Amino acid sequence: MKKLSLILLVQLLTSSLYGVTITGQGYADLEKDSLKEALSDLSNRISVNVKSDFKTYTKVIDKDYKQSKEKLVEISSSLPIKGALFDTLIGDRLTKTTASLTTKNALGAYTMELKRLEKNISKNLIKLKNTKNKTLKYNILVQLYEDIENFNKHKIVATMLDGKNLPTIKTTISDVKLQIQKIESKVPTIEIAAKLLTKNINKSKIYISAIKPSGSNQVTQFAKILKDYIYKNLNSTKKPSDANYFIRGNYEILNNSIFVAISLNDINNNILNTYTVTLDKGAYKHTKYKPNTKTFDESLNSDFIKSGKLYVDIGFKGYSRANGIDFVENDNVDIVVKTNKSMCYFLVGHTLKSDETFSYVLPIGDGNSPFINQITGNDVNKNITILEEIPVLAPFGSENLQIFSSTFSKDGSCPLVVPHCTENNDGYCVVNGKPSKVISITRGLNVKKKRKKIEKAENSISFTSFKK
Repeated sequence: MKKLSLILLVQLLTSSLYGVTITGQGYADLEKDSLKEALSDLSNRISVNVKSDFKTYTKVIDKDYKQSKEKLVEISSSLPIKGALFDTLIGDRLTKTTASLTTKNALGAYTMELKRLEKNISKNLIKLKNTKNKTLKYNILVQLYEDIENFNKHKIVATMLDGKNLPTIKTTISDVKLQIQKIESKVPTIEIAAKLLTKNINKSKIYISAIKPSGSNQVTQFAKILKDYIYKNLNSTKKPSDANYFIRGNYEILNNSIFVAISLNDINNNILNTYTVTLDKGAYKHTKYKPNTKTFDESLNSDFIKSGKLYVDIGFKGYSRANGIDFVENDNVDIVVKTNKSMCYFLVGHTLKSDETFSYVLPIGDGNSPFINQITGNDVNKNITILEEIPVLAPFGSENLQIFSSTFSKDGSCPLVVPHCTENNDGYCVVNGKPSKVISITRGLNVKKKRKKIEKAENSISFTSFKK
């Protein structure tokens, strides 16, 4: 009995000693590019962890689940990385970099930053209460908005790293946002709004992410126009991989106006500065600004499948989901998949256009398994192109690609269950039901039969296409 107790004690001490470890890997010709790839992979893995335990992290940023779930959709894919460890191996053909975030090495940095931000927020709340100067009040509010956003992001990662008794704050983004709106004058055009948002930004090599509507991943027509104007005003890059800084943000639709908030971020997703503006309804009345995917986005970004240590990612070569993805007619894109273990997978597409909404299974396999493919051997931990040079053609609008994956059974077979689909007149194998319902049905198929040693994981990427 004593021997058993000693073994259990050693196991508990080991678990406590090492805590949580999250790793990302990058392969490239040059060391600096493999480092960027590893950081991107690490960021994606953190995002998947958040989405797989959605309810836990909504409680971290706000006690009210209904109020905080929209905010989580926006920030879960651009969380800050602090205290990461890097291990680089230069090979004959490729350089491999592994980026690791551990409780032991990183939690202290996050906790220290949370304490600093909590102190700043408390001081500024006192200043705000004691000042009547409109300009000073506005500056304090914008700083509060930035600090609260940063606080929420750092607390999510600190919680993931098993942080205990973390600092708390007594106000929310929504509280501050309402006060900013009361002070700001309403801007008459989108072009002027872009100029006001960018007038104090003097950095170079900035990638402009889509300024998406609050609680949605959809890039609307309003978002596209605003992004294009911002792009003209800054020293910008066309590809995220070439950037030293990123502009990220969102907008909230009010009764007679739109509130826009953007932030300047570094490559580790730390917020450097925040800028806000409120647009008059006349500025956007002739553009499409309301997302038609809000319910879908909430379904998509909550309760991801993640069992065991299997990780899978899907994306477009050269693009990042954290930035929002918008394509223009005749663009050509490559779809890439990355996993950390040998696995099989299938893809479900969701078309979310106003006149055409349905889900379908992509024919990526062959023979007896037309919808299932696999990644094994040397292709593990590398970005593998599964579809090349896909042209962006009509009809245009919002879409999503979702990947479901699993490790193999003992006999080498793939245990995944592909949802039933029927081919329509356009050649799509359509799954019956609305996309938001198809997500839950497909997840149900994947977790229905629990088998020992079988690991499962999912991921997704959203994008919007526009006519040239």
